[in-house]
Amino acid sequence: MTSPGEEILLPFPAPAASLGVATEVRSTLIASSIESLRRRGVYDRYTKLLVPSHKDTILMSVAGQWLPMSAGIAHYSACEALGFTVEEQFAIGAEVSHKIHDTFLGVVVKMAKNAGVTPWTLLPKGNQLYGRLLSGGGGTQITRLGPKECRAEMAGLPLLEIPYFRNAIRGLYQAAITLFCVRTYVNEIPRRATPTSIAMRIAWV
Repeated sequence: MTSPGEEILLPFPAPAASLGVATEVRSTLIASSIESLRRRGVYDRYTKLLVPSHKDTILMSVAGQWLPMSAGIAHYSACEALGFTVEEQFAIGAEVSHKIHDTFLGVVVKMAKNAGVTPWTLLPKGNQLYGRLLSGGGGTQITRLGPKECRAEMAGLPLLEIPYFRNAIRGLYQAAITLFCVRTYVNEIPRRATPTSIAMRIAWV
């Protein structure tokens, strides 16, 4: 629902009743996340925390492969168990965003190189970018709140049940939008959240 003065720029790809839930996640997203864990020296701890039934699927996947959502949940549950602070989780999400810019988010980099492009150019492409990393259901909605402020929502995504992922996705948004401005602020709106959805207030200068 929107309030007076708000404008939906990008609606969810389907009504809530038929939006469904994501069932697959790109291995590229998982691999980029694991690379950040390696740099922090916690890879061995991470592999010991992985559910054995998903360990081979995750660690032996190839770039660009679709993995079952259960594998994604296993990965981010192990990340959650590593005990990173909220700030560290946010930072890892930003790192992952930078890593995937040149692959599935290549469109972001291309736009960022064009003079005069602003975050409003990127944000309406939310469902296009979502579909490059997740499949089977769910999606994003973008609502304009002001000249340099919006509400970004994701729904139908089981990974959002994991606090680590919720914080990392804020970092991912911040890194992507900062390509088009000086500074970005991304804060969750708890009152609009469910176990499989998130709402974020995003502002930039």
